[in-house]
Amino acid sequence: MRPGGSTGWATVDKMIRGHAKKARINSEDVLADALEKAYKKLKNQIKGHSDLDADIQRSRIPDHLKFLAALSNPPSSSTLDTAEAIIDRIDNPQPEKAKLTWKDIFAEEPLEGQHWEGAYGLPPGTTVENWETRSDGSSPSLSPWDSDSDLDESRPASRLSDVPETPPTPPTEGTDPEVPRLDPPLDPMNAYRHRQDVEELHSRQYWRSDWRSDASVHQQFDLGNASSLAPAFHRALGSRAVLSIDGPNKENYRYEEDIVREVLTGLQGRRNMMFTWVHSGPEAFSFVLSSSAPRLLHLTAGAQASIISSFATLATVLVHLRKFTSAIFTKASGNIPPTSDGQGQPAYLTRAQRRITQTLEAFADALDAEVRAFDAWCAQREEDMCHARAGLGGKLVVSLLSLEKAIRDSFGSSFPVLLDIVRLVVRRSQRLHDDDEATEVWTLPDLPQRAPPSTIAAILLDALLVAVQDHVSMGDAVTSSAIVRVFTASAEPVWSMIHKWMRDGMPVRDGQLGALPLAAQVHSPLKTLQDEFFVEDNELLVLDPDFWAEGFALRDGHSGSAQDEDADGLGRPTSVPVFLVHVAQLVLATGKVAGLLRVLGISALFDGERLEDGTTTRPWMADWRSFKTLLKQPRVHECIDGTGEVTASLEGAVASSENLSRIVYDELLPYSELAHEALRKVLVDECELWAHLNVMEDLFLMRRGDAMSHFVDVLFTRMDTRERWNDFHFMNSAFRDVVSLYSGRTRWIDASLVRFSFPHKAQGQGALQEKNIAQTVRALVGLLIEYAVPFPLTYIFGPRAMRVYSSIFTLVLQIRRAKSVLERILVRGGLAAGKQLDAEMKVFYAMRGRLSWFVNTLLNFITTNVIHTQILKFHEAFRQARSFDDMIRLQNEHLDKLEGRCLLQKNTVALHRAIMSILDMSLHYTECFVSFAGDTTHDISRASLVSSRHRHRHRHRSRRLRKQRRDVIGFSDAPSLLQHSEDDSSDEEGLDEESLAGRSGREPSFSFGASTTASFTEDGFLERLDKMSSELDALVRFVRRGVESLAAGASEAAPAFGIFAFALEDWDR
Repeated sequence: MRPGGSTGWATVDKMIRGHAKKARINSEDVLADALEKAYKKLKNQIKGHSDLDADIQRSRIPDHLKFLAALSNPPSSSTLDTAEAIIDRIDNPQPEKAKLTWKDIFAEEPLEGQHWEGAYGLPPGTTVENWETRSDGSSPSLSPWDSDSDLDESRPASRLSDVPETPPTPPTEGTDPEVPRLDPPLDPMNAYRHRQDVEELHSRQYWRSDWRSDASVHQQFDLGNASSLAPAFHRALGSRAVLSIDGPNKENYRYEEDIVREVLTGLQGRRNMMFTWVHSGPEAFSFVLSSSAPRLLHLTAGAQASIISSFATLATVLVHLRKFTSAIFTKASGNIPPTSDGQGQPAYLTRAQRRITQTLEAFADALDAEVRAFDAWCAQREEDMCHARAGLGGKLVVSLLSLEKAIRDSFGSSFPVLLDIVRLVVRRSQRLHDDDEATEVWTLPDLPQRAPPSTIAAILLDALLVAVQDHVSMGDAVTSSAIVRVFTASAEPVWSMIHKWMRDGMPVRDGQLGALPLAAQVHSPLKTLQDEFFVEDNELLVLDPDFWAEGFALRDGHSGSAQDEDADGLGRPTSVPVFLVHVAQLVLATGKVAGLLRVLGISALFDGERLEDGTTTRPWMADWRSFKTLLKQPRVHECIDGTGEVTASLEGAVASSENLSRIVYDELLPYSELAHEALRKVLVDECELWAHLNVMEDLFLMRRGDAMSHFVDVLFTRMDTRERWNDFHFMNSAFRDVVSLYSGRTRWIDASLVRFSFPHKAQGQGALQEKNIAQTVRALVGLLIEYAVPFPLTYIFGPRAMRVYSSIFTLVLQIRRAKSVLERILVRGGLAAGKQLDAEMKVFYAMRGRLSWFVNTLLNFITTNVIHTQILKFHEAFRQARSFDDMIRLQNEHLDKLEGRCLLQKNTVALHRAIMSILDMSLHYTECFVSFAGDTTHDISRASLVSSRHRHRHRHRSRRLRKQRRDVIGFSDAPSLLQHSEDDSSDEEGLDEESLAGRSGREPSFSFGASTTASFTEDGFLERLDKMSSELDALVRFVRRGVESLAAGASEAAPAFGIFAFALEDWDR
């Protein structure tokens, strides 16, 4: 026991109660009852016993009890049996035998009874009452030596060990066993035999400074006698004067087996005669050959120093490893353990208190196991030497060279390699360069953290893996086996974190979703992520659209130095170990899917599905294996000749990073596929993924031709009447009205989920947009359409998807706007001016035809070769998606392809600007035509015709009036498709196709939706049209060249652009 402070009864009471409580928790009530009853009985006995002469003082009993408790082993079956026996003895005490009291003694006759045996000089075992029958009448001798002993007094002391011990006298037959037997006298030589044993042991204590070998150091050198080498060299190298002072007889020589024992002791880190620890100087913190080390007779001083120095180097390596593991364990044991729920204190305090990662602790524990195995090997080696010296074992050759070979054969170079790995971790964790002074490895726990814990763990595992692969490639099986044991043990914490992450799922903070009942939601048991895990929590809310992509991600660690980062050509985060790079994304996705399923209330995957027979399938990841077990499983390696070789070694599993990654990937893939399949079923069956996807395509890509054309015409009518077409309330109410007209059995879209809007920057320019909508289609830029999809489809169709879809919708709307204004110019008959005006109209007709051709070609390419074709390919690939991440990836790729083929990306800005200029030219053309037509224009829109028909139904229409109506040019606004005429075909005087075409056979109609906003008095109409035609030709040729360059590329979109380029070749025809 330590001298300071004794243990009190309160401490012992608490200790006993704790052991009893632990026993009850382990369902060992018998042991708990026995502890409590025995302790209570002990305290009662102590209270009733106050003998000052007792062997154990009362005040020291708590210390003894604490000492015994510390020495106790865990309870076993025999302990429980003993506990039952103790309880039975306490509950059913046996009647005690009658004790001898003074009253009984004084009641007897004097000197009678067994209690008088040996009293008053009587021989042991005799009493007064039977002394007469056993004695020959003479008084007993008081000397232990018999008077007739024939021992020789002159026996020398050197022969004391030859004196045999006096054997006990065997009992003779017929002797009464109750009669006491007199012991024979002691042999005086036997009484001092132990002194001879002590002297013999003392003579074998070679470590004493006064011990001298009995070998002769004065003999001349003899080639046949190896023990004459060292003295002979000593005499040969020394002068006569020096030899008289420091000759061979002054040297301290030892036997080689004793030197080997000292080396083994030194290698175990204990005090010895051969090594000494240096605290300063160039060899600081290392073992060197001691200046007072004993010599060997058969080795010269240089040879012995060379051999012992190699052992000193190994001893230094082992001491550094021991000090490193001790520092790690000390720091780890001093960390404050976190609370059970992980929320007892802030995360930053937990990280500050825990300076040692679990991977580093596991590495230190594996190192300690290897060092302890080496210590056990040294102890066993020394034990074999002792047995061989005593003749108890076989013959054993003991020498320093054989010891060095045995260490190399058993442990190889594992300890120096492990120390180099530790030093590498220290340097890279502290971001030290090659020219920086290295710190000692055992100071790592106390150094400031300059690298994230995940980076330190990755650096350690990568260094171990590289070391294993290097020694496996060199055929060093001993070293590779030791390092692979350390590697597997060090990788277990990360492997366990992967297990918890994939099994419990990502921790979600706001899992109370309005779409699900609170009782159906299952939160992840995983509250926080370890800092050394390669998955990072960015603390986003689960309802955030960017949560799936950015809520949990791989840590972006940094390596120890810039040189290391440049040398690492993998292009990967250094927080991920190299053998987990190929599965990092799989692990990340599986954990996120598992957490999302828990939030959605899907518990069948985690708790097991209930079968028809009442049984339940195994819970989620119940058959998880440890990392060591995984690497030890038998596997088939294909040989060069095509045959398979079954191996089950750790070294074979980690022989290459690709092989190890494949093993890990094959182990994790089934779990990942199961989780993704469960989520895919939820998305398709319960969230109606395909229904929402089809609705979005019908809306954004205008695949719903009838309804979307109706809505577009409503917008164009609003634009033509110079009203606020971009008003938030108008656009949404108009869309709801259009949807209500196409009800059918099931409404194709829920209008409440759709919202049309303009961004805030566009809202401030409403008046300018209303003015510019007649001059440029760019006024439509900024239109945003949002469709509310249910959770968790928001991760697939997020804000970016809405923006891209809205940009494509805007492009199609711009093209249709240009097409609309071109198709709504109606020319009938000839004008009053005659042939000159008729020739000018041909120029307008040609310009309109060229614009219409390009607009129709562009619209056909966008709708057919881009939207329709890409949707078919996307649907085919989307049905094959097996994971949630694949769905998101395919959706993003689909949007990128649509955006690229629609020339909406940054690399096609010039082409897009040219196309917008051509579409603006269509509006500018209509403006020029309005200026040319003058007052001869009037509205012949569908609504105008209907109202006019009702107004003149009963009015007489002369032939002259009908003739005048043939010879006019009309500009119609877009018909309001929200108004339907019930009797369009009932009017016998309606306009037929022949009357619209007129006698000259011109194109029946040109249409536009703009009014005159500029004066054309400065330039003539023909000059303006000629300039417009040349600009149109230049723009179309520029677009054609750009599309041809895209078609000549190697991208996936090249065939689509090839079709567009082929169509544009007709421009010159």
